[in-house]
Amino acid sequence: MNHNLNLNMFHRLYFAFMAVLTLMCSCSSDRPDSLEPHLHTLQATDITRTEATISGMCQTDKATQMPQLWFRYGTDESMSERSDVLDNVDGSVSMRLRNLTAGTTYYYMLQGGNGTAVLSGEPLSFTTLPNLQPTMGEVKVLSSSPMSVIVGYSIADDGGDDITESGCRVVRQDGADMDGGSEKQITIMQTGSVSADGLFRLRIGNLQPNTTYVISAFARNRNGEVVGEPLSYTTSSAVTLDTPGMLSVVIGDDIYKYTTITIAGPLNGDDLRTLRHMAGLGIDGSATDGRLADIDISGARIVAGGGTYDASRYSEDNVVGVGLFASCVNLKNINLPMDVVRIEKDAFLNCSSLRSIVIPASVNDIVPSAGCTSLENISVSEANTAFASRDGVLMSRDGKSILWFPMGKRGEYSLPATITAVGAYAFRDCSLEKFVFPAGLAKIGECAFYNSKVKEVVLPSTLKLLPTGVFQKCASLKTVRLGDDVELLSDRVFDGCPLADLYISAPTPPVCSPNTFTTTGTDFTKTCRLHVPMGKKKFYRANSKWNVFDNIVEE
Repeated sequence: MNHNLNLNMFHRLYFAFMAVLTLMCSCSSDRPDSLEPHLHTLQATDITRTEATISGMCQTDKATQMPQLWFRYGTDESMSERSDVLDNVDGSVSMRLRNLTAGTTYYYMLQGGNGTAVLSGEPLSFTTLPNLQPTMGEVKVLSSSPMSVIVGYSIADDGGDDITESGCRVVRQDGADMDGGSEKQITIMQTGSVSADGLFRLRIGNLQPNTTYVISAFARNRNGEVVGEPLSYTTSSAVTLDTPGMLSVVIGDDIYKYTTITIAGPLNGDDLRTLRHMAGLGIDGSATDGRLADIDISGARIVAGGGTYDASRYSEDNVVGVGLFASCVNLKNINLPMDVVRIEKDAFLNCSSLRSIVIPASVNDIVPSAGCTSLENISVSEANTAFASRDGVLMSRDGKSILWFPMGKRGEYSLPATITAVGAYAFRDCSLEKFVFPAGLAKIGECAFYNSKVKEVVLPSTLKLLPTGVFQKCASLKTVRLGDDVELLSDRVFDGCPLADLYISAPTPPVCSPNTFTTTGTDFTKTCRLHVPMGKKKFYRANSKWNVFDNIVEE
């Protein structure tokens, strides 16, 4: 009986074991071959008013193929917008949403699929930043004059909306009324557009020289107005330019108010034309209401560019050009730019009020100007290596040559003993009545005394040649004394001179050019006394050039 009991127990255990084994095999065969991908939508990042970055990731096991991934998004939970299929890196994807609307909530989620089914990640949302008031950049002075200033200011951020208006507000720092009126503050509205450098430019006029102002730039959009950091600025007595061609803009309506001006910065043809206009002369040669008399452009620089400064001439770099200030009859004093290298002929032609010219160190070439009847002084920088000034007379640096004698210089003038040469036109139009040149003078340039008021000239024996037109149009010249060693007289030496006495010490008649005694005025040879050395009259009378004188006397 015990045997049968043990056998039954064995059978029961066996069948129980088999049932468990069968159940385990059955469960193992129900497991799928691969797991379904799992999508995760991640929080948006780098959110601005108009952009945001959305991201997501897809998890799969090794046996599952990565599905195509994309985003759905939109301004409501339906998320009606769908992106293109995105490239993934180890299951991670992201995209930058652009052109969004400020202050708006957007919904989005990651989706994926392989063509048969669509899987979705969790739906999330973000809100773009709202539009704000503008953000102002700095305001700075670009150009200035004693009575105006050009400022530039920037709008660093428009706040997301169009700027409806901007400009500058100006008050006096001392609290006084603006421009002598009853207003404590003036507002200048911006009507132009932003320039290539990102600045809005604005001219503020009707200011007072040497006065401190507070200038505040402002901008407004639909969200409100913002005012930038104020700029404290004190006007000076100088005009400062940041770019060429700006002088007329800076001066504005004050163009006829200036009698004195100091300028720093580049000056092109347009600026030089404005200066002439301020000094009383229009581009067509007609008179203007300009009153400018004193010009200091030592801190300026003449540059090429712009239009003509007169009817036909253009500016060149560092050159005071032909006729640049011609006929500016109000001009009295001028300091030239420190970088000028050349002053061309008649740069100051007929500047009848001009009294003083200051020549900088850089100048190495000068041709005098005619018609400067009031010019008394030409001063030269001590650093100039080509020229010097002696008693207001322009000379070579070594003191041997006179190059430009001021027309308005009056009274007596003693020529330096160092003089060996006189430049062409050096005494043109001058007012001195008598010149006695020291021994050692060896050369005189053409037309040296052209149209001067000289009455008597004494030349030394060291001078051998009288050049063409040396005394031409000297309408007061009565007496000329030539030295012993003079050898040649060129053409038209005394053209237009009412010569009364010509003294010559040379024992042998000097050589004369074909037109030495030709004159456009009265023939002086009929009345002028030719004074020759004792016993030499017969030689002069026998010479075909000298015998034109009716009166030859020996002394």
